[in-house]
Amino acid sequence: MQTITTAAALRAALSSRSGSVAFVPTMGALHDGHMALISAAVASHDIVVSSIFVNPTQFNESADLDAYPRTPEADAALLQAHGCDVLYLPEVADVYPGGTDESLTAGLDFGSLTARMEGANRPGHFDGVAQVVSRLLEIVQPDTLVMGQKDYQQVAVVRSMISQLKLGVELLIVPTVREASGLAMSSRNRRLSIPETVAAATINRHLSAVTAGLAAGWPARELEAIALRELGLHPMLTPEYVEICDGDTLLPYENGAPVREIVVATAVRCGPVRLIDNRLFVPSLAEEVNP
Repeated sequence: MQTITTAAALRAALSSRSGSVAFVPTMGALHDGHMALISAAVASHDIVVSSIFVNPTQFNESADLDAYPRTPEADAALLQAHGCDVLYLPEVADVYPGGTDESLTAGLDFGSLTARMEGANRPGHFDGVAQVVSRLLEIVQPDTLVMGQKDYQQVAVVRSMISQLKLGVELLIVPTVREASGLAMSSRNRRLSIPETVAAATINRHLSAVTAGLAAGWPARELEAIALRELGLHPMLTPEYVEICDGDTLLPYENGAPVREIVVATAVRCGPVRLIDNRLFVPSLAEEVNP
């Protein structure tokens, strides 16, 4: 695996190679969930590029940025072991040579995709996501961008950004990878104590109960209220929201509405960590997908 630290060197390296390029952007602290993205990219493309860049513009809490785990040596070893060809490991000045105030995505309208859930709870977060992903795509120029289902709202925003900017890159979404307990894998999980990890594992069970309720025809708002209440009863969990949404618009799902898929999304604080998770339900099949 080749490790490159500048955009110019990356472009030069890729210009000397031939074949389809898949790109997996990360912020490091890699785990099996990230490796599922790498494996999916390796299986369908000739060249796999991954980046490790902790993007300052998508953190609205400076303490969260400072606390974000950084393990570049271990990350590089994992990427190489799973078949990544090129690691892009830049500094902030290389990604944003004109400063972080410059953005290709300034003025884009994401409408309802950023109005609720993470958009409401983390002001400016998705502006930062769109900014950095558009810049990384400009640098790497891949055929395919590979992302994970766990960050469902982020995927929706990036899909809209790609469409609005007419970038011509395909988007490959890989199902959420979970611990044996059901806890969605996240770089933030390593900041949890053992008791907090046990508590966090219950989040997925509550989401699964919601999708079971949808299959049984229970009203969406009632299911949200029940899940929010039950999560809040756990002494180590503080839920921020549980929302049942149209997977395409992220607007509240109304029972019986014709939608392609429903996303049941949540954000829950557990100790020092804020966790997000989701599960998908397809009404036409009356069942979960990628449970």
